[in-house]
Amino acid sequence: MTNSKINISGEYVIKFLGIISLVWVILTYASALILPILVSVIIATLLDKPTKMMKKWKFPSWLAISISILITAIIFILLFWLISSQVNNIANDWSVIREKAMEKFELFSSWMQSNFQVNPRKVFNKNVDFFNQLRTLAQGFLSSVTNIFTSSLLVLIYTILFLMQKDFFIRFFKKLVKNNSGAANILKDSAQIISGYLLGKVKIMFFLFVIYFIGFKVGQVPYALFLALFAALFSIIPYVGNIIGGGVAVILSYLYAGATPALIVVAVISATQLIENYILTPWIIGDEIDLNPFITVFGVILFSSLWGIVGAIIALPIVGVLKVVFQHTEGLEAYAYLLKKPKK
Repeated sequence: MTNSKINISGEYVIKFLGIISLVWVILTYASALILPILVSVIIATLLDKPTKMMKKWKFPSWLAISISILITAIIFILLFWLISSQVNNIANDWSVIREKAMEKFELFSSWMQSNFQVNPRKVFNKNVDFFNQLRTLAQGFLSSVTNIFTSSLLVLIYTILFLMQKDFFIRFFKKLVKNNSGAANILKDSAQIISGYLLGKVKIMFFLFVIYFIGFKVGQVPYALFLALFAALFSIIPYVGNIIGGGVAVILSYLYAGATPALIVVAVISATQLIENYILTPWIIGDEIDLNPFITVFGVILFSSLWGIVGAIIALPIVGVLKVVFQHTEGLEAYAYLLKKPKK
């Protein structure tokens, strides 16, 4: 009689769980040290192509790096200025938005009272101070922005150093793995995943912004520019980002202008999501990252719980790089198979 039982080493399981626990503790408590380095590596990988191109045009290395960094900084500054100017416009109308929100809440309370004998006003006033909570959230947001700017200087320094010493770090990695061909494949495939995915997402975000803005303008939705920009930017976070960006756009348009603009926002975002899922993403990104949908969702949740919104943005490139490392490492091929999208 054949033995049908599998054999799993208890020592192997203990080692595996121990390593996972150790990595989790390090990522959690050393995030202030690790996260800027990861973000810098990703940015340096994105800027490597334009830097190489300028070097081919006989630009000195320091000048090519400086121009790449300067263009990136200008893009982020312009984007921040555009968002802040739109937020200022909304802040100027905040008293109107608040008044209209209270009117709609009163109508909702009357409807609940007449149909279900429930008075949301009493529950709301007793348990939740909405505007104080909103003020707290705003203070937390400003604190987060301050932390981002503080970290940005460190990220900038790391990025410049990575670009200047790229060849040194490549040689170090090849010495570390003791297999030049395997190391070269890992570095090449990892760089392709990071640049291909993130640059593809930027292109998709631009297309989404244009479609959203045109749709909102035609539908006479208030704050069309801000809502289009907000919804497009949040689409960089897989799955959850579209819900957050679209949800805020729907709520704000409903509070300020009523049900019709809110329905227009829902229609535009829904139609645009179909275009993104079935046309833009397959055309621009394709199977660049090629991850299991379950792993995609789990990775976004995992890294967002560790590092917030930044973790959610860089989750898929990190998991994609892990898949490449597993593919090229003997004994870890099964984990690469787990991360890879199942074939039909």
